[in-house]
Amino acid sequence: MNQPKPSKRLDLQGIRACAIIVVLGFHFFPKYCPNGYLGVDQLVVLVQFIKLISNDSRFFVLSGFLMCMLLKRAENQAACSLVTIFYSKRFKRILPLYLLVILVSMMFLYNYFPVTAIESNQSSAEHALLFVSNRPKTDQEDYFLMLNTGIDIFTHTWSLSVEIQFYFLVPFIFLLASRLPRTIQYGYYILMGLLSILFSYTSTEIVSFNSVFARIWQFLIGMLVYLLGVPITQHSGKAEYQVLKVEEGKKDIEDLKLLLEDADDELEEDEQEVGNAISNESAGIRLRFSEMFSYILLCFLLVTTAFPFVLPADVVRPAVTIGTGLLMLISEDNWILCNNILTYIGDISFSLYLIHWPIYAYWKLTCEGNEYLLITALLTSIALAIITFETFEKWYLKLSSTNVGILVVVLFFVNIVTIHKDDIYDHIRTIGRNYSNLDDVTENMTVDDAIYLNHRWSVNDLKNLYDPSCDYESIKTPYGWCRHTGLSRRGKYKIMTFGNSWTANHAKLFYQECGYKAKSILQGAAYACEPLYLRSSKDKCLGNFTTFVTRITEEKPDIAFHFTRQISIGNGFPKNVTTFDKDPIYQMMKTQMLKFIANIKYKLYIVHAIPSVLPNQLGKVAERLKNGTNRVELEVRNNFFTRHHNKMILRPHGWEMARRRYEQLMKDCNEKCEMIDYLPEFYNNSTKTFRYFDDKGFLYWTADQHFSPHGLEKIRHIWTDICSRL
Repeated sequence: MNQPKPSKRLDLQGIRACAIIVVLGFHFFPKYCPNGYLGVDQLVVLVQFIKLISNDSRFFVLSGFLMCMLLKRAENQAACSLVTIFYSKRFKRILPLYLLVILVSMMFLYNYFPVTAIESNQSSAEHALLFVSNRPKTDQEDYFLMLNTGIDIFTHTWSLSVEIQFYFLVPFIFLLASRLPRTIQYGYYILMGLLSILFSYTSTEIVSFNSVFARIWQFLIGMLVYLLGVPITQHSGKAEYQVLKVEEGKKDIEDLKLLLEDADDELEEDEQEVGNAISNESAGIRLRFSEMFSYILLCFLLVTTAFPFVLPADVVRPAVTIGTGLLMLISEDNWILCNNILTYIGDISFSLYLIHWPIYAYWKLTCEGNEYLLITALLTSIALAIITFETFEKWYLKLSSTNVGILVVVLFFVNIVTIHKDDIYDHIRTIGRNYSNLDDVTENMTVDDAIYLNHRWSVNDLKNLYDPSCDYESIKTPYGWCRHTGLSRRGKYKIMTFGNSWTANHAKLFYQECGYKAKSILQGAAYACEPLYLRSSKDKCLGNFTTFVTRITEEKPDIAFHFTRQISIGNGFPKNVTTFDKDPIYQMMKTQMLKFIANIKYKLYIVHAIPSVLPNQLGKVAERLKNGTNRVELEVRNNFFTRHHNKMILRPHGWEMARRRYEQLMKDCNEKCEMIDYLPEFYNNSTKTFRYFDDKGFLYWTADQHFSPHGLEKIRHIWTDICSRL
């Protein structure tokens, strides 16, 4: 008695399992699985959870494959109905779980993640919510950089964004194809795929990775696999498979009939049996060859994606994508892919893909590389994916479309409120108040206000780096280059400000204090890069290091300002070096400085080095003041320890050596340089302590090593004086 076939193709679940496994390997263990990102390319084709679409269909599959099947089944309906049915089925499958994961991730972000991760992830959550996580990105937002830093808990949603965006294209691609003769349709899909590949290979690396247009060819492979491998006829509104005829078997039968045409009638039954045997043998040979090739292809894909050394993406990406499509054609009876463990991993893969990255990001940001906790994070991801699949996923997939729609609307609205809860509270809190300074601090505020604003300044740190007066040259970001607008017509000087993120940190204050003296202000900020020193030729700041010289040479400013928090220029002398003339760090600084001043007409101002802080300790100052701790006990001694808690608050090395190198630069600058020193504002010579907060606990620093708005107000008078003297 024939066993009923399963309701879905188990081998396709197995392919999905293999893809998600190598993706996990790439995310959790990139050192050992550097090519695991190729699993994402498989998931681009295999992204949706394979589920029964109705009682009449068996399985379905890679995204393009599944889309083509859904559209093919509805092609006899009106175009509007076809599109509506397609979207309702896809969004019912994806949205409830997707929105729930975003919501839960935001709740954990607010309560357990470092405060420095909140602001950027609020923005990322917005992009994820609108399925635009694959939007054009800056170099600082590169996917592989985000994987390395782990600060963005929604980095992985880029693939779902590509998927959803293609959903808005594919019905129309299909409708146009359906108007063409059958023989032309394949050429139509192939042409579109070739155009997509051409776009991918002629675009920048970031665009090629993120753009839906650069990924269309991968979806189309899935559609062609469906059209080529599983021809479908519409019968009474049901999708059924046609049995492929074995031409070789037919020919063998005809040849056998010619040989036996003069035989007795009694042999007719035997003739038919022999013919059937030959036909079955021919089909069996093809089946065995197909099965053997499927194992070879599976082995190739597994070895490629799990290979422990980096392979060239331009070669292996198309190879893996096409290989996955071929494997789908012939893997139906592959016992490896159909085993229960792999098929169950395929079942939970959608949950696992969504859940694992926020957990990994938490480990990356808080666990300081602990390998045992990394294994715990992986196991936790798997356990939560199983729980989510067995409870929430299975539950909502049984709901009616109307109920799922209500659930989606509720989750979407709650997500919006959760993402913007701080902005909503800030708006309510500031109704009726009139602030004229950057920090919004008034005289009647209390320690409780300090606790709140200290937190908000750190959360909004990236947002506060933007200057509305600056016209950014590329994608709007506080990093990169911009030119300030709205300057006074009476301004006399071409001014340039440049450096690392401190440049953007000072931008509003500088514009307010110096803008009236400038006829132009060009601003250049490079994230975590020092314009005067480059650690090595492989440093990520290499491009910025040369760009600073190029832009100063082109701009030829009258006056320039160098804003940089020291990073590497505070390193000690190399071994056996005791003077600056043999110090390679200083010599590079000097060479770079001379290139700068050669193209600056009047003067180069350099912000002097001061000690930076360990923000997790400094952030507790206001709470300790509220609990009765004496203010003097919280001031930071020059031995880098607090009296009260004996915990390190200042970064113990770097700032003093950086000051020595800067002061030597003044001697070698041919009187064209001037130092701007903040140290007297924060250091008390009589007590030998640093004070990075005021009497009520308002901090002068944010958690991301920038001046808080209150800190900028603290140094405003310095800039008032400097700009008045220009």
